[in-house]
Amino acid sequence: MQMGHLIELVSGGLAIGSIYGLIGLGFSMIVRATGIIHFAQGEVMMLGALAGWSTAALLALPFLAVLLVGSIFGGIAALLMYLLVYRVLGHRGVPLNNIIIGTIGMSILAQNLAMLAWGTEPHAYPKLFATSSYELGSLHVSPQQLWIIGLGIGLVLLLQQFLRLTRTGIALQAVAQDAEAAQLMGVNLTQSIGLTFAIGGAMAGAAGVLLGSLFFASFSMGFLTGIKAFVAATLGGLGSIGGALIGGLLFGLIETFSGQWISSSYRDAVGMVLLILILLIMPEGLVGLVRRR
Repeated sequence: MQMGHLIELVSGGLAIGSIYGLIGLGFSMIVRATGIIHFAQGEVMMLGALAGWSTAALLALPFLAVLLVGSIFGGIAALLMYLLVYRVLGHRGVPLNNIIIGTIGMSILAQNLAMLAWGTEPHAYPKLFATSSYELGSLHVSPQQLWIIGLGIGLVLLLQQFLRLTRTGIALQAVAQDAEAAQLMGVNLTQSIGLTFAIGGAMAGAAGVLLGSLFFASFSMGFLTGIKAFVAATLGGLGSIGGALIGGLLFGLIETFSGQWISSSYRDAVGMVLLILILLIMPEGLVGLVRRR
């Protein structure tokens, strides 16, 4: 394999892995704060992608503005899911497993609402960059891939600093560690958990714009991508913010190289096999493996 082709594969794997990491970040934040595995996270990503496409197609805004719109739309969508459905179910004493099943229902509902609003055809983003690829000799790298890698890592680092250095971030961490104790100390649980869903949704919405600009936006793009992001979060260590990014990057590379060395037809199967192996060998993920050492 030529070095140029290897670098292109690595950059492509890191780009798609950064997207998985951003979506998986929402899985990790939400499961830490509530115990809920939010299987509608992929559909939140899809809604952000379609909102970004509408903005780019109608207003011809620059890429960062489109990214911001998709992020805000994803955050609002996730927040509404929590306030209108999950919070109500929790107050009625519905068991956690049933709420998790409810997230699957929200996933299906979001797909159908998106199909009604945007139709069934995939939507290609307009050209967001002046050049289609950067060339260095025989090496070709698209600007989308570089932006995706940089933004994916940058957003995760920014979120870590927010959680570590701000009062609101510290309160969110307190809720994740012990919700009852945090409430006794004056933390508003509804606001904190709602903000957790909004941040996780915003990250997924941003990932949707990145993925949509790389390929296309469609009502059906969220389910399988969401499952892969869940695999990535599980690989890194479900509940760990840094683990979600590491797991996403690693899973992106595994998927890319398996498609190159085995067959592109089996890329999706590789992810499912990897999930089973993770659960069998290291259920706590890479973060748990490091902690044990």
